[in-house]
Amino acid sequence: MDNVRCHYVYDEEEKIVHVDDVSRDTAKSHRYHCISCGAEMIPKLGNLREHHFAHKAACSCNSETYLHKLGKILLKKKWDESPEFYIRYMQRVKCGKYKDCVFYKDNVCEDSMLSEKYDLKEFYDTCDVERSVGEFKPDLYLYHSGFSNRRGVFIEIKVTHESTDKKKNSENKIIEIHVQSDVELRELLKGEIIENKEIRFMGFKQECRKEILLSKRMLFRFFLYSNGGAYVSNYEDMLRCDVGKLKSKAILELNMDSDKCSYLGEVNLYEVGLMYAVHEGFKIKNCHLCKYHRVGEDSPIFCCMSKKYGTPREPKQTEASSCRYYTVDKEFFDKKEEYFAKV
Repeated sequence: MDNVRCHYVYDEEEKIVHVDDVSRDTAKSHRYHCISCGAEMIPKLGNLREHHFAHKAACSCNSETYLHKLGKILLKKKWDESPEFYIRYMQRVKCGKYKDCVFYKDNVCEDSMLSEKYDLKEFYDTCDVERSVGEFKPDLYLYHSGFSNRRGVFIEIKVTHESTDKKKNSENKIIEIHVQSDVELRELLKGEIIENKEIRFMGFKQECRKEILLSKRMLFRFFLYSNGGAYVSNYEDMLRCDVGKLKSKAILELNMDSDKCSYLGEVNLYEVGLMYAVHEGFKIKNCHLCKYHRVGEDSPIFCCMSKKYGTPREPKQTEASSCRYYTVDKEFFDKKEEYFAKV
């Protein structure tokens, strides 16, 4: 057999036998023949080379036919004798909160790929070899005898020839297994059939039914304290969207989206956070919310009434709590609904 060691044969009862199950004593009482051509095979059980079977007489048997037939036999055996038949392939999963998350964006919150495991015996109860399905005849066909409308699964053994384009584009569920040795086939019997470069899944559902919280977006975080002090994290300290509360002394923490909130002439994230806090019932005072505060070129804010009332020209944000002249800027708060969608 060309370049492939043969480890499987039929015995005289047409049962599959692996060379590991043959000894010098048992070999004397059995006759073996080739799965591919039917010719007589003899076990090679020496001490120097790997144990295998060989044709007793020279023949033109080829490995492609052997591997193709053996693949169908072993996978059918696996289906018939195993209580489960697990497959695992990659599915696309969206964030579990994408429907109601104000921060979700298709071009930013990209889907992730998740390796999902399924037991095909939960969906199908029969495995036929080379059963005609419409215009196709897959190597193995899995289907449910009680649900004729349920799409079955084609299992194709690829040695050198892959499935035709017509079959691949037929919308049938196909598992195409590329086999180069019977050792690989033996491994398939031991566990799951897992998608990889040698095992392709076609026509299967690509959207995962699970909802998983994905950490995709990096957001600013607004922190508010009982004395009216507050700050927004900088770019270096941005947090993933799934990070919970960080500061034990903060009375409010908000994730914030800056995409539409500029620091050049518009309401900034700091002010949006303050407005949101007041809107939610937090009893705070902060100079940024006072109608007498102004924005200077050389300082963050200044009090335009400092000369008249003697208040600090460049007040700290917490001084508003004790300022007798503090007055909420109502016009400023009229803008709040426009910006709360960013919080």
